[in-house]
Amino acid sequence: MASARVHDRQLLAIGAVCAAGGVYFLLAGADVTAPPDSINGPQWLAACVGLIFLAGGVMVLVRGWLNVPDSAEDLPADAPRVLVALQWLAAVAACAALASAASWVAFGAGPRHFLLPIPIWGAWAETIGRAAFAIGAVIAWLITAAYAGAGARALFARKR
Repeated sequence: MASARVHDRQLLAIGAVCAAGGVYFLLAGADVTAPPDSINGPQWLAACVGLIFLAGGVMVLVRGWLNVPDSAEDLPADAPRVLVALQWLAAVAACAALASAASWVAFGAGPRHFLLPIPIWGAWAETIGRAAFAIGAVIAWLITAAYAGAGARALFARKR
């Protein structure tokens, strides 16, 4: 008879709180519930924030359910495949949401206001700020694609 897995209740609580916060922002982004006082951008940006928190909460919930210690980088080898897939999907979703938000800052319509640590203001500050976010967005999309591809290959690879 297999022994029952012990769960980390502290991680489960933290993950549940993060996921619940993410659900709130997803609902605000979908205009189902009242958004926070102000969103300095389009409504879907709140959905990106929600997806980041929901995905992070799911990742913590999976680690808590499997009782994975902080020192462990990966899930245990005997972890159920569905939880491995859920962990992977949550990580890809969080990366994509971060990349989407950075893309909006870099390439979206409307002015952006950046405060730089050097004495540059106005159009130059906006150009430098948008360029920095553009570089970050490209890197974030590359990371998202690489992680999605590597995870899909590992998850769906046939065992030999």
